[in-house]
Amino acid sequence: MTILPRSTGTHQKQRGYGLVSRAAVTNLGAQGGALASVSVASLIVARIGGPAVVGEYALIRVLPWLFGVLLSCGLPTASAYFLAGEPKDRSIRPTLALMTVAGAALGTLAWLACAGPFQALFFKQMPVRLVVLTGVLVVTQLVTVTAKACCQGSGDIAGANLVIVAEELWFVFVYPAVLLIGGERGVASVILALIISGSLATLTGLLRLAQRRFFSGWGLPSVATAKRITAFGARGQLGNLLWLTNLRFDFVLLGALAGPAVLGIYAVASKFAELMRLVPTAINYVLYPRFAHLDGEQATTEARRLLPRAAALTLVMTPFLAVATYFALPLLYGSAFRRAVTPAEIIIIGLSIEGAAAVASAYLLGRGRPGLNSIGMGVGATITVTLDIILIPRYGALGGAVTSAITYLASTITLTCLARRIAGRTLPPGGGPRTPQRHGRRGLGGAAEGALRPDTILRRGVDVIIAFIALLIAAPLLLAAAAAVKVTSRGPALYKQVRAGQSGRPFTMLKFRSMVRDADRVGPLVTDRADPRITRIGTLLRASKLDELPQLFNVVRGDMTLIGPRPEVPRFLPCYHQDELGILRVRPGLTGPGQIFYTEAQSEQDSAADPEAHYVSSQLHPKLAVDLDYLRRRSLRFDLAILLHTVALISHLARRAPLTAVTEDAGRL
Repeated sequence: MTILPRSTGTHQKQRGYGLVSRAAVTNLGAQGGALASVSVASLIVARIGGPAVVGEYALIRVLPWLFGVLLSCGLPTASAYFLAGEPKDRSIRPTLALMTVAGAALGTLAWLACAGPFQALFFKQMPVRLVVLTGVLVVTQLVTVTAKACCQGSGDIAGANLVIVAEELWFVFVYPAVLLIGGERGVASVILALIISGSLATLTGLLRLAQRRFFSGWGLPSVATAKRITAFGARGQLGNLLWLTNLRFDFVLLGALAGPAVLGIYAVASKFAELMRLVPTAINYVLYPRFAHLDGEQATTEARRLLPRAAALTLVMTPFLAVATYFALPLLYGSAFRRAVTPAEIIIIGLSIEGAAAVASAYLLGRGRPGLNSIGMGVGATITVTLDIILIPRYGALGGAVTSAITYLASTITLTCLARRIAGRTLPPGGGPRTPQRHGRRGLGGAAEGALRPDTILRRGVDVIIAFIALLIAAPLLLAAAAAVKVTSRGPALYKQVRAGQSGRPFTMLKFRSMVRDADRVGPLVTDRADPRITRIGTLLRASKLDELPQLFNVVRGDMTLIGPRPEVPRFLPCYHQDELGILRVRPGLTGPGQIFYTEAQSEQDSAADPEAHYVSSQLHPKLAVDLDYLRRRSLRFDLAILLHTVALISHLARRAPLTAVTEDAGRL
């Protein structure tokens, strides 16, 4: 990956860049004006067309935007970054222009190809020709948002603010004019007004760029520059798509399952709750290009200072907007929209600390780490898709609101942890300049090569989120497995065993019972394939690893992590060599490389006369060596590789389950 040059920051003022800066205030005013325009537009559409037309209006605003941004490889995000970071490169502006045209063309063609299926799925009351006509919005929205990003990256915040307001305000004037001229109150008038107002917004953005001499002094377009822009945009693209999934997957699902009327109710609730996003959006919009322009230490110092203040600011706003929502929604939109109050209140709670997400996201993007920003969005997208599918079919708009609230909170926590991790590599805990390292090469995790990489706040946050989602998804399977164990053999469904956790502290590990009752009292703690204590259902549970699912509760409680060394039975700790005790510095894992080694070793060997002695003499120390090597090279990529290896191993063992019982680790019961 090409490392983009960055300003050293020596010409920058050394004073802090506060939340209440002139740029932030003016952008807040622009975002407020845009949201007010959207609210007025939604109000007019609701009063004239009712909830169904509001629902169609919401989808028409979202879907074309998605096509344009998707097929331009995240061009809007990349535009601001490159113009802020490399303002003197004369190839950037013409390259961005050509990429915008190409993205608009590809997006329009893709929209035309999808018009028929979209009409059948989302726009059942619309003729297909109107769906085709909305393809014009792919072009207008992409060009407008790219022009806005070019203003932002060029330091023309006033121009960006102008486009922000224009792209929403034009509709407020155009839609009534279309109604007066045409007299049609349905969705056709909405589409025509969106096309006209979108074209006017595009013209506004292009004229602003021309006024600022954006189109003068161009060099030649560059293939190399296009590749760099595409690479950055593609990494940020995932974040954009995941952000859109977080923000609007509930819209799409409600439109498909519940119809436009329910979607209209939810759209009003969502838009009103997004008043909470005004301040965070303004903060993010101003800080992103600034962080891209500053050097690493200055950007990190400002991000550390601003993040808690931004979170406190949105937290203070929460009760005031919640009270306003209760009275304003039915008063403004009419009694038909009273059902929007509760969903709006729930979403507002989810946005209560959104200020932290704004600073963290701006910092990650400004430091050239769009991939990490995408990870934060990915956590939210996973929650969104999972909970929406579970809740919306049963609870409708209320289910979508609960999902949105959980998603916003989880995304904010994840982005904050990621930003803190990057900041920790730039500055020491005290916040001063980093002292050069004299010995040892630093790896991706910031630890000297050869040192064990400890658990982090980020890992803990990801553990909790993924384990919580997994428990929700696997709840029916957990109940079925517990019932199968209970019915097929005497004794409790769960087996509880004391294991050594982090720093050697004992904790109670959970698993489904796969052996006869009180098996640990009548035999060794280590089992082999021919152990007669294993029940029939236990054979299947062990082979498929379903007996380990209850350990997700251990992960949520903080006893374990998802990927790491397996927890040891305290009885075997005295057998560890001195250097092997370092493995107790981290939380034990649900799966890990040592577990994979042990499982494969056991599956290839015959039964031993003394399983415990064989484990200590032949398998314990090689297993610990594998785990220690993992802890020295611990990284996200390594963890994903272990996860894939675990899945492959489970699939292989599951196919052998009818023939033999397969053991997994020491103390397995």
